[in-house]
Amino acid sequence: MNNNTEKSKPTIFYAKNSESKKPFRSATKKTTGWKSKDDSFQVKPKRDRHDRIETFKPRNDKSAFAKKSFIVDLNQSKLPIENESPWQKKLRTNEQTPTFGYDGYRQRKEETLVYSENSCKAVFKHRRTAIVKLFITQEMTYQFKELIEWLVKQRLGYDVVSSEQIGKITQTQHHGGVCLIVKKRISLTLLDYLENNSDKDHDCVLAIDDVNNPHNLGGLIRSAAFYGVNGVMLRQTNLLDSGAAMRVAEGGVEAVESIKSDDFVASIDMLKQHGYQVIALLPCQVKSITSSELHQIHFNKKVAVVIFQQINMKLINSANIVVHLKGNDNMPALNISVATGVLLSNLHK
Repeated sequence: MNNNTEKSKPTIFYAKNSESKKPFRSATKKTTGWKSKDDSFQVKPKRDRHDRIETFKPRNDKSAFAKKSFIVDLNQSKLPIENESPWQKKLRTNEQTPTFGYDGYRQRKEETLVYSENSCKAVFKHRRTAIVKLFITQEMTYQFKELIEWLVKQRLGYDVVSSEQIGKITQTQHHGGVCLIVKKRISLTLLDYLENNSDKDHDCVLAIDDVNNPHNLGGLIRSAAFYGVNGVMLRQTNLLDSGAAMRVAEGGVEAVESIKSDDFVASIDMLKQHGYQVIALLPCQVKSITSSELHQIHFNKKVAVVIFQQINMKLINSANIVVHLKGNDNMPALNISVATGVLLSNLHK
């Protein structure tokens, strides 16, 4: 056993009460709880109730006096001053409190992981105060030189790690050598969004219903950001915090407002009351539903596009226009994110 282990063990002293009349027990006659050769079991004698145990633990921490550095003035007197090294304390100039559990990198409620080059650069551009920590490989440090300099000024942590370690953190191989721990965004209600954008003449909102695949959702958000969509409405806005969705969106998540809606039918009625033209995009052509082709639509200045993976008749009946993209015998329908991009392209024109 090494000396460090011996020093860390507590020292125990047994002190006898002075009034105790029991004779001193010799070490040679020490009784044990084991059986002897003649199979007679000897019981340990009970300690006297007047006995007491005093435990003294060695102090491993340095005293506050030892943590201070000293300078000597002209009168040779020692003056204690606090060490002003920036690496002694991690101070945050923003109001964030890190809640991400680093034991196994478990995700908690207020934080999420963002990875891939474009996604992390978008967070730094639009929402840098939400950054908590950076994990990056040595090869990617040059690409994020500005971000690292900002983290050093803000005294926020960053670790240069291997690609395998980032893979363990993100649980994917498609991390691009960089990963950020960031605060999740706070979603708006539809009423708040409409109040914030009441002065805009042109506006476009995507109402995404029942699209839970993170890759499809990321493709939708990427197309929305590309064509200047201002808001994305979902029932579960936490889907936008998915690392896979943000990676596929290539930073587009940071360019659109997140709108939470528990009742899509009521939200669509509210959009219509505020002058929005509601267009429902069918994932495929359905004979029982009257729909228009894309070239037949005249778009208004304010448009809300309703998108769904599975057809929802309540939403279709609430829309002003129902549209579908006509395919052919070889391919009757497009992927939902691709079809949305085609519709937004015509709307943008």
